[in-house]
Amino acid sequence: MSGSENVSFIKVSRVLPVRRWQALRLIARVEDFPALVPAIKECRIIDRDYRRTITSWAVEMDGIPICWREEALFDYKNFIVRFKALTGDLESLEGHWSFLEGPSGTTEVVVEAAVRIGVPIMDQMVGGMITEKIRGVFESLLRFFEESIIDKRYQKMDSRGANAVSGFGVIGHPYNFQHLIQYLRSLNPNFNPPSPGFLGKVFDLMPAYVSYDIKEFRSATGAVTRGAFISCNIIPEMLALDIENVIRKVVDSCKVAERQGLGIVALGGFTSIAGERYGDVFLKQVRIPVTTGNTLTAALVVEGVVKAARLMGLELSKARVTVIGGAGDIGSACARALAAMTREVTITSRSSDNLKKMEKVIKAVRHAKFRGSHDNNEAVRHADIVVAAASAPQSIVDISSFKPGAIVCDVGYPKNIAYAETDRNDILIFAGGICEIPSEFNPGFDIGLSSPRVLYGCFSEAMVLALEGRYENFSWGKGRITREKMDEILMLAKKHGFCLAPFFWGRRVLSDAEVAGIGKTAGRI
Repeated sequence: MSGSENVSFIKVSRVLPVRRWQALRLIARVEDFPALVPAIKECRIIDRDYRRTITSWAVEMDGIPICWREEALFDYKNFIVRFKALTGDLESLEGHWSFLEGPSGTTEVVVEAAVRIGVPIMDQMVGGMITEKIRGVFESLLRFFEESIIDKRYQKMDSRGANAVSGFGVIGHPYNFQHLIQYLRSLNPNFNPPSPGFLGKVFDLMPAYVSYDIKEFRSATGAVTRGAFISCNIIPEMLALDIENVIRKVVDSCKVAERQGLGIVALGGFTSIAGERYGDVFLKQVRIPVTTGNTLTAALVVEGVVKAARLMGLELSKARVTVIGGAGDIGSACARALAAMTREVTITSRSSDNLKKMEKVIKAVRHAKFRGSHDNNEAVRHADIVVAAASAPQSIVDISSFKPGAIVCDVGYPKNIAYAETDRNDILIFAGGICEIPSEFNPGFDIGLSSPRVLYGCFSEAMVLALEGRYENFSWGKGRITREKMDEILMLAKKHGFCLAPFFWGRRVLSDAEVAGIGKTAGRI
C-alpha cells in the first residue's frame, strides 16, 4: 500500500484446535462465512483456481454497509494467504492470513490487514471507528471457527463414541486470598504483593487457563490418559459478592477444557456449586461432559470413616453421627450411607426446609434415628463420628466441642478443621474424600495435600472415568448420589490403582498404629 497517511492497521489472532492444513482449509471456504458471522451478508466466489480466488463481499456492521471485490493468493508451502481489495467502497484493504504451528496439533491463525477509508475529512474523524468494526468481523470469524470445530468434535463423541476427544480436565482455584499469594510466589519467590484490593481486581479480570499440562497419566492396569489442571480465577469470598460472575468463570474454565479436546472435566472446590445449584441449566452452556466428582468423594469419606472406626475400636452400629452441611450433595450422600450403619444421624443446616427434607431421607433408610440442628458446635458435642461437609472460607466448628474419642472427617474445601491448630490428642481429625493415586499429580504449587501421590476425590473421579473412556456427567445435580453409584466408582477406582489415602491431619500423615493410639488415649481400646 503506497503511503501511510490515514492508514489503520488490524492484527487479530486465535489458536484453533486443528492442524495448519485444516485451519487453512477453513479460511479457503469463504462461501461458508455468511453462515458463521451475521455481519457478513455475502461472500460470493467469482473465479477460483488452485492458488487464486476472486470474491465479492458485502458486509454490514452496525448498519454500515461495505462492499468490495477481493483477490486472494494461496501460498500453501508457507501457509500464508494474501488478500487485496480490487474495487469497492474502501480505498484500500490488503493483508494476509498466516498459520503458525502450535503445540499438540493446534494452529495459531493470525490475520493482519491495513485499511484506508479514502473519504476526505471522514478518514480522520471515523476511520479508526470503521477499522475497529472490521477488526470485530475478523475476531467474530475466528471465534466462530473455533466454536464450530469444538461443536463437531463433541457431536462426534455423542454419535460415534469418545474417539473425537480424550483425557480429563480438573478445575481448581485458590482456597483463600493467602493461598493465591502463595501460588504467585511459587512462580516468583521475590513477588511482593500489592494491596488486596488491587490484586483481587486484577485476579478477577484474568481468564481461566491451563496451569499444569499432564502429558501422560498411567493407571495400575497400564491404561494411559492425558489431562490438564485448569485454574479458575475465583476465591471463595467471591461467592458472596457475585455468584453469576463465578458461574461465568466456571463456564469459561470448561471451555478451556473443550479447546484442549478433553473428554471430561471435574469441578473442584467451590466450582462444584455450578452442579449443585444450576444443574442442567449449566450443562446447556458447555459441550464437554462434566462431573462434580462428588460420588467418589462421598465413597472415600464413608470408607475412611469405617476404617477409622475399626482402628479406634468404635462399634458403628452404636455410633452417633453428625454431618455438618448434611443437606449438600456430598453431605447428604454420606448421611444416607452412614444412616444404614449407625444408630443416630444428626444433620446441620442453616435451612429449616433442608432439614425437613433430610429427615424424610434418613427415615427412609429405616435404621438410624434422625436429628436436625442449626448449631454446629452443639450438634457435634455428643457425636462419635463427625463428617464436616460444608465448604466455607472460615472454620465452621470449634475443635473444643468434639467429645474425646471422636472421629472427625473434614471433607470441606478449604479443610479448615484438618489444618486448624490444636493440642488435642484424644480425637482423630483427618482430611476426607482423598485418594492415593497410581501416578504422581504435581501441579508445581501447593494444593493443600500431603503428597503428589494423593489427590482430591473429585479430581480422581474424572481421571478414573477418562481411563475407562466413560465421558459422561457421572456426578451431576444435587441429591442424586446413590450407594450403587458410590460402589461402582469405587470399584473402577480400585481397578486403576486409586485407593483410600493414608490419614493425614494437617501436614502430618498418620499411621494405622497412631490412629489406634488415639483410640487408646480416648479410652475406646
